[in-house]
Amino acid sequence: MGIVYRATYLKTGQDVAVKVLAPDLTADPKLARRFQREMDILKKLRHPHIVRYYGGSSSGAQRFYAMEMITGGSLDDLLRKRNTLSWEEAVEYGIHIAKALEHAHNEGVIHRDLKPGNLLLTKKGRIKLSDFGIARDTQATALTQAGKTVGTMAYMAPEQITGKKPVSRRTDLYALGCVMFQMLTGRTPFESETHPEMLFKHIQDDPPSVREYNMDVPIWLDRLIDDMLAKEPEDRPFDALAVQVQLEEVRTKVAEQESIIRETAAGGQSALTLKEGDRQLATKLVGKKKKKRKKKQLEVPVYERTWFLGSALAGVLLLVVWSLWPESEAAIFDRIQQVMASDDPGDWGAAESDIKDYLERFPEAQQASQVSGWHDQIEMYRAERRAETNIRFGRDPQTEAEQLFVEAKQYEKFGDRLTALSKYEAMVTLLKEQRDDSEARPFINLARRQAQRIKSSVGSSTDRTAFIKEQLAEADTLYLAGEAVRAREKWQSIVRLYGDNAEFEVHVQKARARLIDPKASMQAEEVSGLLDEAVDTLDRATREATDL
Repeated sequence: MGIVYRATYLKTGQDVAVKVLAPDLTADPKLARRFQREMDILKKLRHPHIVRYYGGSSSGAQRFYAMEMITGGSLDDLLRKRNTLSWEEAVEYGIHIAKALEHAHNEGVIHRDLKPGNLLLTKKGRIKLSDFGIARDTQATALTQAGKTVGTMAYMAPEQITGKKPVSRRTDLYALGCVMFQMLTGRTPFESETHPEMLFKHIQDDPPSVREYNMDVPIWLDRLIDDMLAKEPEDRPFDALAVQVQLEEVRTKVAEQESIIRETAAGGQSALTLKEGDRQLATKLVGKKKKKRKKKQLEVPVYERTWFLGSALAGVLLLVVWSLWPESEAAIFDRIQQVMASDDPGDWGAAESDIKDYLERFPEAQQASQVSGWHDQIEMYRAERRAETNIRFGRDPQTEAEQLFVEAKQYEKFGDRLTALSKYEAMVTLLKEQRDDSEARPFINLARRQAQRIKSSVGSSTDRTAFIKEQLAEADTLYLAGEAVRAREKWQSIVRLYGDNAEFEVHVQKARARLIDPKASMQAEEVSGLLDEAVDTLDRATREATDL
């Protein structure tokens, strides 16, 4: 129904996505109202996991609205490339989607068309829910159009198909269950070559177990998805928040399971000394104990005798313990060092689990400070990327530390390194009490790094007034050369960065005048210059006549 274009907002230079109602549908008043309804829904949804709405309007009969530009593709694109995701990735994405649904449901909005194609991915790997309203409203028509609804049908809850029960927040949870099933198995719960058979399966057939297709999936995650795919809405989780809690519990239970294995391998607990809670967990994993068979009073081969089997089992256990024995400090450090030697910061994340393990196990080691520095290096890279992404998409900084860093960075990008240095140093001083805060620490370290770089590279050009004059002159040159957009960017930067500083009021006023009417402003300045020159000439002539 809607056509999406990439556009640039000239006032800020920000890239946005513009959704336009298809030209052949603009004459239909019903569809026009539905397009307006989608805009009204997006206006009240502000959440990190929902595509942000910037504003909408119409030009004649053409309706459109602008929204956040997401350049990482969709979950559907990702699944086409990789077919399946790890259970850890599926849980992470599931939590993102559940958070978005929780916010929408709290605002009284049911998405009704949740599917991988409507789940967009940022470059940082964050899920963004998109396409509210239109897709569901047009399903009654689309059901008869071959090739356009199979994807949607694959995620439709029974109550959407039969209409016997009202659509509710649990309708979206059914669709989320279908999406998670696909992330883990590479296929949807129900598949068919015909539309009617597909719908019938949603209504009548029991969904297969995720573990039938992927045995790596934890049993708790398998059960949660099975609950989400219940035919009756009341048998599904209560709401999206409940889904988030259960997804987090999957992580916790898997961690507990791995903890039992590690402790047993390290000699901490044996099968005879398991705590009651751990014993219950082990029972759930293994199942009921098998009944012992009665020994037959017959001669059995050596390899079936108790002493032989016991010896073999002991050997296997020794092998398992040896393979799971904790690595040495040197081995972990060498592996971290190899990863962190990469020139590509994107590779550093592979060392993160080893870094955390090293710092937990060897906090007093000789190399601990260097490993801690590598951890800071990774966090700094991520924080800087996050700040740059927020700037690019027009999002507000998430913390005070990010706000201060972004402000200083803007001066540095503009070329005013002296002001940037002052801002960075002030930031380090202001936030010194927060240096151990996990959110603030990366930005404080970034400020220190940038300040040091500026100090080592700054030359004699430290006169800010001269610098601003140079920028104004450069902007004029760009404008006269036909590069109006770049010229406006420089004038806007001068107004934004120095508008509150009385010391540069004259230059700011000049930049504002250029933004209003560049040609008139330049002509007025030229006339003023000629008048000043004429006055100077007259003054010199008067002084010379007096001397005579």
